[in-house]
Amino acid sequence: MKSLSTALAALSLAFAAGAAAAAPVSFTFGNDNIMSNGEDAAAFDDIFNFTLAGQTLLGVSISTLSPELSASVNITSAFLKQGGTTFALAETHAVNWEADETGTETWGLNPLWLSAGNWELHVVGEGYGVKAPEGYEATVSGRGVELPEPTALALVAVALAGLSLSRRRVG
Repeated sequence: MKSLSTALAALSLAFAAGAAAAAPVSFTFGNDNIMSNGEDAAAFDDIFNFTLAGQTLLGVSISTLSPELSASVNITSAFLKQGGTTFALAETHAVNWEADETGTETWGLNPLWLSAGNWELHVVGEGYGVKAPEGYEATVSGRGVELPEPTALALVAVALAGLSLSRRRVG
């Protein structure tokens, strides 16, 4: 009976090790130095690089910001890219720049599974503020998938072997 309890303990440890939650993944990028010369808009085309160690469920949010009460940064495009794969962010709160409105824009990408490797976040737009530099902040966050370590798999094998032996002795 002692070998049965030992086998069950090893089995539960192995499953716990294999089912451990993956650590959260989080990156913050931004550009807070966008300022027009008063005659032309200040164009920007920023690329931020990050690496995912494994398959990751990842979402993205971007918000414009300003030291003034109203932001004057217009993001015209934002997307994630890896090789030939591209995922476009969608504008979730817009500002009507044609009507000379100012305000905070937000862009987002609902969480989706991204493969391991090197990724790029592209943010393109223009700034109209002339009193002080303005910008945006992007947050890339999610949770990766963690595969069981070889040690955990070995513990499962030992636990199953012990369980098999203990069943033979009892029967």
